[in-house]
Amino acid sequence: MKNGLIRKSMICGIVLLCTAAITVSAYIVPLTSPQPTGRGITLYVGGSGPGNYTTIQAAINNASNGDTIFVYNKTYNENLDTKVKKITLIGENRDTTIIQGVTTDPVVKILTGDTTIQGFTLIGTPTANIIQVGTLSTNVFITHNVIKNGANGIILGITTSKVTITDNEIQNNAFIGIQLQTSSYDIISDNLIENNGGQGIELSLSSNHNSILNNTIIGNVKEAILITGLSSTVNTVMGNNISDNQIGVRFSSAGSNTIKSNNIQGSAMEGILLQSSSENSIEMNNFIDNARQATFKLSSRNTWDANYWSNWIGFKLTSPIFQNFPKFIVGGLRINLDRNPAKVPYVI
Repeated sequence: MKNGLIRKSMICGIVLLCTAAITVSAYIVPLTSPQPTGRGITLYVGGSGPGNYTTIQAAINNASNGDTIFVYNKTYNENLDTKVKKITLIGENRDTTIIQGVTTDPVVKILTGDTTIQGFTLIGTPTANIIQVGTLSTNVFITHNVIKNGANGIILGITTSKVTITDNEIQNNAFIGIQLQTSSYDIISDNLIENNGGQGIELSLSSNHNSILNNTIIGNVKEAILITGLSSTVNTVMGNNISDNQIGVRFSSAGSNTIKSNNIQGSAMEGILLQSSSENSIEMNNFIDNARQATFKLSSRNTWDANYWSNWIGFKLTSPIFQNFPKFIVGGLRINLDRNPAKVPYVI
């Protein structure tokens, strides 16, 4: 009886072990197989293993919608065209995975939405744009790249939308760091935009409902941020460090925008300039040591509130009566008022 129970227990144990082995083997993926990414397969460029491509463009040509192209550290001398494919391009290391453009075409041309480029140093020439996003493209992600030495850093074509540009360094381009042309619902955040020959960021034509957030925009030859166009409305500029540009922020024929909680400092000309622009809100910003803190021309119904002004009269004349004075913003023969100037600068 006892031996029979032992034999039955052994048989049950063997069956359980076999079942477990079959279950585990069902989850083992051969190491030589492409690994799924959730959107497609992964293609590799520049590695030493079998099946690696030698150029990024060759991998793009063989990719399908939803594929990821992983690029190993190296300098690749080529210009890329994503060919209307919804793909993800990922560099192994932003500082050492380098794409050097070799023609006057954009270094990277993106012609459709649902495309990502991340983790590269992209180098252009003074006559070639670096990243150009084509008309009607949506849901494009440009993240964690160095974008430098081109004509323009990033150009969003007409009627693009929902493009996210974040955590990039955009430097030393001949003209504009980032340009939007009739583009809407985009997010430009947490970028370093410096030493460009024109504007740091330009929104033009009819660019609306865009968010410019938490960027550092320094040392650009013209405006840090330029918003122009009668239909360039409902844009938000918030949390940015804007310093040592020719002009901090300039609106030209642009209304109903919000400038809030920015540090605008050391501009060679105006910290903020409004030209033919109305119904904009300017509040809770720091205006520090700009050649002219703020002015306006042919502009009306703009709201100024609770900004910090380093040249406010209350700092120069400490008598209690002057502590209740507003800040006067002079525009030609007209005056606007910030009735509640901040007594200390905001931490931004």
